[in-house]
Amino acid sequence: MKTTVAFLALTLLIRASASPELIEEHVFGGLPSEDDLMVRTAYVLDYDADRKAPRWVAYHLNANYRQTPKRTGKWSSYRNDPDRTDEPREADYRGVFQDEIRNYARGHLAPFMISGGDRDGDGKILDADKDGIVEAGDDPDEADTVKQVNFHSNLTPQHHHAFNGSGGVWFEIEERVRELQEEHGEVWVFAGPVFGPGNYDIIGNDVHVAPMFFQIIIWETNANEPDMEAYLMPHHQRDHGSIAEHLVSVRHIEAMTGLNFFPDLALGDAERMSTYSEN
Repeated sequence: MKTTVAFLALTLLIRASASPELIEEHVFGGLPSEDDLMVRTAYVLDYDADRKAPRWVAYHLNANYRQTPKRTGKWSSYRNDPDRTDEPREADYRGVFQDEIRNYARGHLAPFMISGGDRDGDGKILDADKDGIVEAGDDPDEADTVKQVNFHSNLTPQHHHAFNGSGGVWFEIEERVRELQEEHGEVWVFAGPVFGPGNYDIIGNDVHVAPMFFQIIIWETNANEPDMEAYLMPHHQRDHGSIAEHLVSVRHIEAMTGLNFFPDLALGDAERMSTYSEN
């Protein structure tokens, strides 16, 4: 038993320490938790194997990273995470999108829009006009980034109507991420499900469906006082109204999730409040 525990601890340490520069880039203000960290090129997540869902996903977005390939062909394919055996699989989602009540799509927590750009600085990106085939001049390293965003470990069941799909509240908040990136040059995001006590809908092989979701968007106009918008929304298929109706303080999300955001920063309650202005 001690050997198994030691091996698991070593595995987690290796995952977290393999790319400290990526953690520093994507996770603004320090890790909210570090139970089972997975470090990817375009994002970092902490995984909850019991619920088969991330606890949170963090990513950094700038204009370069939005140069994504067209989402067709192999770039539209969902993939098994080669580093996990406890993630959702293709079969777990079978039939749930067509179900009139559930209508669950595979929702990205780190969205596809962050998967592009020249991340290794070699002057190559994936051609946005190609249809999923790595052509001469394309960069296989950037291809891996796109594939990682489509790993099942970065996906969770989300209602398509009025939530994940066009016009849904999750979709609209991701549009807000784009707007803020264009306005400020770069933003950082935390996104994740909210589970509490009680029972949840379960699909497939014990894949839990979250009753709520959160997103926190951060940008810097003053290095000592980051601005942020924190959203907490119920996960249902009814009209959610304006995204501004779901603004909360970061403390509220921490209380609901048990996470500790920005542990490396000296931010009081006032600095953790959402700011929002409709243009």
